[in-house]
Amino acid sequence: MNEATKKAALEKLGSVEDRIGYPDKWRDYSMLRLAPDEAFANLLQTREWANAGDRARIDRPTDRTEWALTAPSVNSYYSLDRNSVNFPAGILQPPFYQAGRDAALNYGAAGGLIGHELTHGFDDQGRKFDAQGNLRDWWTAEDSKAFESRAACFADQYSAYTVAGDAKVNGRLTLGENTGDNGGLRLALMAYLAGPGLTAPALIDGFTPQQRVFLGWAQAWCENARPEAERLKAATNPHASNRYRVNGPLSNMPEFQQAFSCKADAPMVRQNACRVW
Repeated sequence: MNEATKKAALEKLGSVEDRIGYPDKWRDYSMLRLAPDEAFANLLQTREWANAGDRARIDRPTDRTEWALTAPSVNSYYSLDRNSVNFPAGILQPPFYQAGRDAALNYGAAGGLIGHELTHGFDDQGRKFDAQGNLRDWWTAEDSKAFESRAACFADQYSAYTVAGDAKVNGRLTLGENTGDNGGLRLALMAYLAGPGLTAPALIDGFTPQQRVFLGWAQAWCENARPEAERLKAATNPHASNRYRVNGPLSNMPEFQQAFSCKADAPMVRQNACRVW
């Protein structure tokens, strides 16, 4: 980035609103009537209640305090038009976060997730919005070109990954999430090494602090998935298979290679390592 773009980027970063746990104003469910033994009727009632809420917003000012997720949701998101990161209470628990456990695991999992959402403000979509959430190009032409070139490396990397035998990950469809994963994990490692990592135990269960950060990231994305689900995800989901959400960023990081003493030609060391942030 040149100085003009960097100044705007720092302004946007400094304007990010942190939303943690639950909203300041709770959603009113008092008009929603449910019965304990009427599942289908409850579904219809809930849909009508939600639709009525949407209709009530027409011609009214945007409620910028509203959350797109409920407090118990095991999910998080970055809001493009509000320039906010949102972490419901539901995701701030194992495997992402657990009070009292080794900080390296929390930084690798929850820290990586927090960094992921922050990075979304500067991925292929987020970078098109300014500090106030307006759709506006604040990049110089030269910086935009450099970003596109670096982002293309991610697109090519992930498009080479296969799932369920022969289905390919769509590197363009997943570009924003892959940018978030790669940037977020770097931020988490930097934060850890500048904080708890300075006084962390040298070894826990035989693993160094840096190794434990990477293990925290990997453990957060562990899953069992059927081939049919992997194929559907590859075709429709903006997130890559969880296997590559782990191996993709790690293989781009020389810090991972050093932490685990990987040889230069090891499968987890990319010869053409990709990096945007």
